[in-house]
Amino acid sequence: MDKIAIMFPGQASQYAGMGKKWYERYSEVKECFDQASEIMKTDMGKLCFQGPSKQLQATENAQAAIFTVSMGMYRAFLTEEEIEPTYLAGHSLGEISALTAAGVFKFEDALKIVKARGHGMARCSHDVKMGMYAVQNISSRQVEKAMLQFEFDQYGVQIANYNTPYQTVLSGKLDGLKTIEKQLKESGARVIPLNVSGPFHSTFMQPAAGALKEALQLVKADHMKIPVISGKTGTFYAPEQDFGEALMDQLVNPVRWDKVVNRLNEQGTAVWIEMGPKDVLKKFIQNSIKHPCTYAYDEEPDLEPCRLQLDRVKQMKKQMPDFIGLCMGAAVCVRNTNWDNDSYQEGVVKPYKELQVLLETVEKEERTPIESEMRTALQFLKKIFAVKGVSLEEQKERICHIFEITGTKTLFAEDEMSI
Repeated sequence: MDKIAIMFPGQASQYAGMGKKWYERYSEVKECFDQASEIMKTDMGKLCFQGPSKQLQATENAQAAIFTVSMGMYRAFLTEEEIEPTYLAGHSLGEISALTAAGVFKFEDALKIVKARGHGMARCSHDVKMGMYAVQNISSRQVEKAMLQFEFDQYGVQIANYNTPYQTVLSGKLDGLKTIEKQLKESGARVIPLNVSGPFHSTFMQPAAGALKEALQLVKADHMKIPVISGKTGTFYAPEQDFGEALMDQLVNPVRWDKVVNRLNEQGTAVWIEMGPKDVLKKFIQNSIKHPCTYAYDEEPDLEPCRLQLDRVKQMKKQMPDFIGLCMGAAVCVRNTNWDNDSYQEGVVKPYKELQVLLETVEKEERTPIESEMRTALQFLKKIFAVKGVSLEEQKERICHIFEITGTKTLFAEDEMSI
């Protein structure tokens, strides 16, 4: 009940005036806008706060604007709430925001990626009669079944987004979309043309993937500090995964937001917070799972109940045993079969004292351990186990128990969890 998921929205969440209240309240947000204005060579504050709407809705502007507001809000969230999320996810463009929040990309590097992505996608949409239609009131399986009757080579239409069990988005040529619309309406669907400039998340975006690749080659990815879910597969990114390849694939493949939500729900997410303009993802969550505790951080009425819920989570975390303490407990309670004093002092006593120092540091600063500290604690515990002569089976059982209690398994790569 203490797991928090932060979700970052994609294009179509923009609105004139977005981010203004955050800009006026927090220096962290102003810093984001200043950096963005320099990189984009435009006044991002004026674009976001005043529009005009037509200019703000242009793909190359909308994506940079949404990213800037989302990351500014996230920085304000960390300052105001003093709590880090358990998981991060993003819808389409929002996945770059999620990876940035996780520490994979620096803000300025991520914005350059977003800039290249937005311009590339905009170029794919010039001088073509294409678009996107949202299909509601029938299941995604029904949409898939209907699509089997329309070959892509002839109609040029693909499924672009699986947003909720009863909202699917199609992308492609307008003539094909209009033809398929008739068939879907006969099945009881409500079909809504979206106010976007192109056929996103379809093979028509392939040239944009090339532009994105060039930008990604200039950026160095750092270690992921918070688990992020891929919007293409609905699975957690591996710590050393090729993020660039995944982001390029995302442009030409459907967004599987349904899988993202299912995975976060399976992980026991208790609090869902949309971090960006509007409340699109909040509504998706409400239409996907029963009785979610979900909030849109941009919506004033949501702030107080959101903060009350986060306070409950913080109290729960204080009562839970932390990762380092559990490592110390496991180190003490296992049976010793090594009676060589020098080896015992070096391989058991010394690392245990290091664990004590780690724990004292965390407790003194009144916080939970960061990822690097947990990794260090795990290495000390493994060393103690090995020197004490603990069986591989018992080592694995005790380490898995620590992961289970603390909900930290997704932070570690498979080789780190192995004995």
